[in-house]
Amino acid sequence: MTTKRARFVSGAKLDPGRYYRNPSDIIRDRRLTKEDRLEIVSAWERDLREQLETTDAADGASDKLGQLQKLREEIEQSLESAGEQKPD
Repeated sequence: MTTKRARFVSGAKLDPGRYYRNPSDIIRDRRLTKEDRLEIVSAWERDLREQLETTDAADGASDKLGQLQKLREEIEQSLESAGEQKPD
């Protein structure tokens, strides 16, 4: 992995909303592996859950959370059907 790509992927895992506007953008990003996508989606999902627990941020966060959950499930199924391991 190139240093520039590694920095991007690391940053996207830490703050997915900074790098992606919509969950579907993660799937279209050709720079990412399936494992990267799963980790980024999971991180974004965690962030949104925390945000919803600590605030009344109903400004589309719950809709986005649903999109992320569906996307995560699709990626997990894709990994399982390919015989790949899910990252911890």
